[in-house]
Amino acid sequence: MDQLGIDISKKKFDASLLIAGKHRNKVFSNNKGGFGELKKWLKAHNLKSIHVCMEGTGRLWEPLAEFLQEAGMKVSVVNPLKIKGFAQSELRRSKTDVLDAETIARFCRANEPAEWIRPTAKQKAIRDLQRCVQAMKTMRAQEKNRSKSGVLNPRVEREIDEHIKYLSDRIDDLDAEILALLKEDKELKRQFELLNTIKGVGPTTAVTFLGEVCAANFSNARELEVFCGIAPRVRESGSSVRSKSRMSKVGNRRIRGVLYMPALAAMRTNPFLREFAQRLKAAGKPGKVVVGAVMRKLLRLMFAILKSGQPFDPAHISRMPKAA
Repeated sequence: MDQLGIDISKKKFDASLLIAGKHRNKVFSNNKGGFGELKKWLKAHNLKSIHVCMEGTGRLWEPLAEFLQEAGMKVSVVNPLKIKGFAQSELRRSKTDVLDAETIARFCRANEPAEWIRPTAKQKAIRDLQRCVQAMKTMRAQEKNRSKSGVLNPRVEREIDEHIKYLSDRIDDLDAEILALLKEDKELKRQFELLNTIKGVGPTTAVTFLGEVCAANFSNARELEVFCGIAPRVRESGSSVRSKSRMSKVGNRRIRGVLYMPALAAMRTNPFLREFAQRLKAAGKPGKVVVGAVMRKLLRLMFAILKSGQPFDPAHISRMPKAA
């Protein structure tokens, strides 16, 4: 199988086809016309199979990834930091779009990343609507803070109140639209209901998870932790380097953002996670470490429930042996 590395920007993308160790490069427009030209260019090489690899930066890559997958090609979408680390391992000094495309092609050949599983149209719609809701909630919080800070001008105060009301109305409308989309899709509705059986997980967390995460893209919970940036980062070397472990935060920030408050709630209401948090506190773990660990455990529960198709059992207790 030959490899095709693609470096995408807003108006164009650079393609590097790696055949028998040699790169063949070409630039295309990042639109449907460019997609068609790329397909013709690849067809002219008479290749049996092609493994396409690109970085998952922003949203610019999605239309091309879907087009190539529909054309029967294997498509992988990888974390940009993996490509950056691979380029550093090659001691690459220069950075251009062409060189980036070539690096991605070599990364694809060396690592054979897993195939990207595309979300459904409803999953993408839910993701985009939920992101819009989160942005509006952030704006509403900012306006409320402005109001609480002590606005002296009556006109400004009225404008702030009207803006808050407008944002609240729009948020309610979008939330209703999201729920309607969930009800239209039996599988998404089933997954949504399963996630809500976990004490601590509410509608916002469940919707964000379903929109941002396609569970089928992960073979185990550890991969999902890494994707969300919740996995701990440990820095130890020899006898001199002993820094505290911290959450990596290299991943999907939206998932991390919606897991924090549910983790705090679960520590009070979920018997399984409350017991887990108490063990960590008894071991002398700091509060932030405990919350981070509960966030990871909560994410693992969500993943396990979707994989098993079974609702969460509130009576579940840990099998870890208790200290005497």
